[in-house]
Amino acid sequence: MPFDTDVEHLLERCLGGDRGEVRDAVDHLLLDHPADDLLMNVMLPALDRVQQFDREDGASQAAVNLMVRSLRLAVGRTIERLDPTPLDATLGPRRIALHCGTSLIEELQGEIFAAVLEHDGHVVRFSGGGVPADEILAEVGRTDPDVLLLFASAASDAPGIREVIDTIRSIDSRPDLQIAVGGGVFRRAPGLAEEIGADLWADDPVDLRVAIVDEADRRAFPEQRTVGRTRRLPKAA
Repeated sequence: MPFDTDVEHLLERCLGGDRGEVRDAVDHLLLDHPADDLLMNVMLPALDRVQQFDREDGASQAAVNLMVRSLRLAVGRTIERLDPTPLDATLGPRRIALHCGTSLIEELQGEIFAAVLEHDGHVVRFSGGGVPADEILAEVGRTDPDVLLLFASAASDAPGIREVIDTIRSIDSRPDLQIAVGGGVFRRAPGLAEEIGADLWADDPVDLRVAIVDEADRRAFPEQRTVGRTRRLPKAA
């Protein structure tokens, strides 16, 4: 993969723990990549790798903590370099309510996605992790978003996401609301997003970013909840 070397280089600097070296590594990467590409294709995969280390006990807790905190520094420095890029005027921005899982890694993943979507011209409300299902529902009713985006990496997040989707579908108060899901749990469990009734999903965050614009009209149909088949969106050019 074209970004693998960059991911490895960044992780080495993060594991070293020298914050100055982490900043220098980010600045060097920004010479070769636009900030949004760096966030999506280097920062997110690096966080996925650290999460895998943690899940499989592939690194000590001290090493995992050091890499996560260093990546938080790297993400913040990269986000500072983003400039808004207006969307096609015929499409217009979408109002997106974004929630994520509770861990620091998931918060950073959500922060990246929020920043990139805002960079794309959308209006984003990012509430982070740990928001109960009833409060997510209340926020949807109060702020009237076009998209509810639930971004999760841990399997433990899936029941809460299903509860939110089931409740929205059962009361049918926002039939126009598009519910999108993404993150590691859906990549590791093919068919899960479709089975729980999501309107939009993708295995890859880059695909999901594109789909939020290109597939704004896509909605779930009742039969899909028990089908369980997978679906891949085309890669962005």
